[in-house]
Order: sequence, then C-alpha cells, then structure tokens
Amino acid sequence: MHDRVAELRGLRDEFARHTQYDRPERAAQVSEQAERVGAEIEADIEALEDRAAELAERGQDIPAGEAAAAARALRAALDELTVDPAPRPAAAPAARSAGKGGKQTAAAVVAPENTGS
Repeated sequence: MHDRVAELRGLRDEFARHTQYDRPERAAQVSEQAERVGAEIEADIEALEDRAAELAERGQDIPAGEAAAAARALRAALDELTVDPAPRPAAAPAARSAGKGGKQTAAAVVAPENTGS
C-alpha cells in the first residue's frame, strides 16, 4: 500500500516537472497514471475500512482499530497528494536598497561593562 503512495508522490513530482517545462503531452500521460494509482489507493482504503467494520462486529477491537488507523493514514496521504500538483511560482528575489552597493556588515557588538569587583 505504501508503495502506491510513493509511486503517486513520484508521479505528482513528475507531473510538476513536465508542467514546468511545458510538456503538455507528457504531463497528460503522467496525470492518467496518477489517476490510476489514486484509484488503487482509494480501493485499498475502502478494503481497510470494510475490514475494520468486520473486525469490530466480531469484537476484535484492536485489529479493527489498526485497520481503521491504516485507512486514515492512507486517506491523509491521498488527500495530501491529490492537491493541485502544479508547481508554485518561485519567490521573487528581495529588492536591494538604492544607493547601497558592495558588502554590508552587521553593526559592531558593544561588549558589556565589567561591573565585578
């Protein structure tokens, strides 16, 4: 199951790369693959939730809780990875102050006064 999460993470990154470098055909192919893997993860989540319900009905609370926790973890990973994978624009570099060129250094630190005896 976690292998699919890693695969989806890689596909998301690959999609972002192809989008960034304006390769729409390849980005569309990667998007289709990501949808397929996302559907597989969704099926795993549903199977885990069903298993948790079955175990809870039988009174097996600990395995039921483990299956439910695994389903929640997969759901969180899927939700994180299905957010718009488009690359974020890079932050603009900070503007330099006009008229100040060259190296700028920090102000000198003043040593504390000796007040001891």
